[in-house]
Amino acid sequence: DPVQAFALRHSLPDWLATCLFSWLPPERAEAFARAANSPPALDLRVNRCRGGREAVLEAFAAAGVAAAPLPQGPEALTLLDRPGDLRQLPGFAEGLWCVQDRSAQAIAPLLAPRPGERILDACAAPGGKATQLAELMGDQGEVWAVDRSAARLRRVEANAQRLGLHSLHPLAADAAVLAAERPDWHGSFQAILLDAPCSGLGTLARHADARWRIDPAVVSDLAALQSRLLEAMVPLLAPGGRLVYATCTVHPTENHERIAAFQAAHPTWSLRGAQQCWPGDPEGGDGFYAAVLEAP
Repeated sequence: DPVQAFALRHSLPDWLATCLFSWLPPERAEAFARAANSPPALDLRVNRCRGGREAVLEAFAAAGVAAAPLPQGPEALTLLDRPGDLRQLPGFAEGLWCVQDRSAQAIAPLLAPRPGERILDACAAPGGKATQLAELMGDQGEVWAVDRSAARLRRVEANAQRLGLHSLHPLAADAAVLAAERPDWHGSFQAILLDAPCSGLGTLARHADARWRIDPAVVSDLAALQSRLLEAMVPLLAPGGRLVYATCTVHPTENHERIAAFQAAHPTWSLRGAQQCWPGDPEGGDGFYAAVLEAP
């Protein structure tokens, strides 16, 4: 059986191999599987509040660190080899850059954050997108980084301090009940990022064991949670506000089907755009989905 042979060849569960052949043409399924079994790129995001990409690249070159700019954005670059302890590289201690996959760097700009706005990152840890939002706003305004894990939020706070960001406010809370616990927050956010918990099928190169921990039943449970989280964001967004729903998976049940269900329940909300990126795409990077919604 060609699907079972594909699964065996690439060390993928049969259910995922079957799905890939239903979602993608054979050559793209092969590219996905190869990417899932290859070392992922090591990408960085330059802190625009503390300098530019060229200065970081020059400092790396002077230290003998091979790096190159990426086309995904003006702050994106990639390391061309594995230099060891990243904390010893030029600019780390000074907060000139942080580690963030090129695909992940494409999510926060979809919110089009503006200086002075109040923005919610509803599932923020470990904080890459929350700090990026603060940087995109010029560190002017408020970014509330909410996560259920207080321990993981401490990493967010440490990263914000290293990057010199003062507009980021961590809060340990469950985003699913945030509107009930903080009624004063109703309608107070101009933009919300919901980087929802997901199956992570777009990041199998980083989490090789995930392919054996995830099954269709887990995907179904996650989809129910994702829908609850989407509903929980509705009271918090200001009229005309922007909501970006994002995942690092490629499963349609967690992605465009969740947005279709949300729009069916909220027909006055507008879908301003959506994109699905796959591991193995020519641009490289993890797989992710993002949809931009606008409140009435």
